Amino acid sequence: MLFSSLDYIVFLGIAVAGFWLLARQARLRMVFLFVASCLFYMAWHPAYIVLILTSTVVDYVVGFRIHASTDEKVRKRWLIVSLVSNLGLLGIFKYFNFASQATADVFHLLFGITIEHPPFLDVLLPVGISFYTFQTLSYTIDIYRRKLEPTRSFFQFAVFVTYFPQLVAGPIVRASQLLPQLARTITLRENQVTQGIFLIATGLVKKVAIADYLSVNLVDRVFDQPELYTTAEVVVALYGFTMQIYCDFSGYTDCARGSAKLMGLELPENFDRPYQSASPAEFWRRWHITLSTWLRDYLYFPLGGSRVGPLRAYWNLWLTMFLIGIWHGASWTFVFYAILQSMAMVIHRFFYRRSGRTRDTIDAWHVHAFKVFWALQFVVFSRILFRATSLQNAVDVTARLGGGTYGTAQISTEVWAMLIITFLLHYTPKRWFESIEARFMAMPAPAQGVALACLGFALSFIATSQVVPYIYFQF
Repeated sequence: MLFSSLDYIVFLGIAVAGFWLLARQARLRMVFLFVASCLFYMAWHPAYIVLILTSTVVDYVVGFRIHASTDEKVRKRWLIVSLVSNLGLLGIFKYFNFASQATADVFHLLFGITIEHPPFLDVLLPVGISFYTFQTLSYTIDIYRRKLEPTRSFFQFAVFVTYFPQLVAGPIVRASQLLPQLARTITLRENQVTQGIFLIATGLVKKVAIADYLSVNLVDRVFDQPELYTTAEVVVALYGFTMQIYCDFSGYTDCARGSAKLMGLELPENFDRPYQSASPAEFWRRWHITLSTWLRDYLYFPLGGSRVGPLRAYWNLWLTMFLIGIWHGASWTFVFYAILQSMAMVIHRFFYRRSGRTRDTIDAWHVHAFKVFWALQFVVFSRILFRATSLQNAVDVTARLGGGTYGTAQISTEVWAMLIITFLLHYTPKRWFESIEARFMAMPAPAQGVALACLGFALSFIATSQVVPYIYFQF
């Protein structure tokens, strides 16, 4: 059930209406929202609802067990139950097949031993498992750290885990962010409704008008048959994918946050104009913020962060960034992507520390622009590994970069216009977007309705005939 589909619009309308009809009945409201979220998830693959319900029940029980015990060993054992059950399911469904094949590849490469038929699980990756696994782990870990008390309402906790707007592609919401909102008396401010509608509209424009258009008319064609394209056309396609994945993922987040606002709930932002970053470190502070901060708080800091010796600090940084990279997928392309990103962070940190700079240091505008330009190039070209369907596909695309041919006859004027306009918009000040949002919110309701109708009419012409799933559904 894609956010850009009519099915979702109808589903969201029913869910929001039911939610507010039960506004005075807290328990029934949570039951309704839980059932609605389960139905939303089952629209992808009904059988996998068992997995998410298993995680929900296990962590609901574990949370109480950890909180009730004063014995540190007992508390730690229950935490391990949560970690093993959640990460175990994630490992089996997402990483088992790759680990099995990778082991066979390594044995063949190093020892000449061929494993004809390595163990293989013939199962689909449950949609959203990487997201809800991290989400539910935040609950048990925070209780273990005594930063959170367990919720007594099973359905409140179940809604926290399964809440449909952010269930399958984030943002990764922590228990401390969403559970207090579910527990309080709900209210709905008028600005939340208009903000929600505006965010959903913004997300649909990003997804339908930009991401899907670039995917179908440029990126997929080049990566499917790179040998048919010139060096220049491959480079343009890489820039196209860079904008496609941003609009695709941030568009999903906008729709998720907008949907939640219609129910009086706030979800965290996940993007902050990442291509304005002047370094790899800044990029990961602006891109997929909820994943970066989750691993920072639950892995990097517990390992000692930068408060340990220099070598250990570099290792902590490398490991955290490697896991951020490999979180995205179980394949050799993502292994090398993770290594590339983690090494970039370590190298940047090394030279940053040697320079004696701090975050308060302000560069001259031309120096800052120079850094932003080169940071973008690293993002663009490293994403060959992110987009490629295999290592061979990555090699083929990379080989075309050395072809030395510079014609762009196969790129249409419309694609050029889309790329130029979207990149220019990305580099405008954030306050410009906020100003447009404020003007929309200030419009009378009939005028807002007309504006949205016109937008929908325009999108119906721009939308591709192909259904293009959100990229992050595969993670």
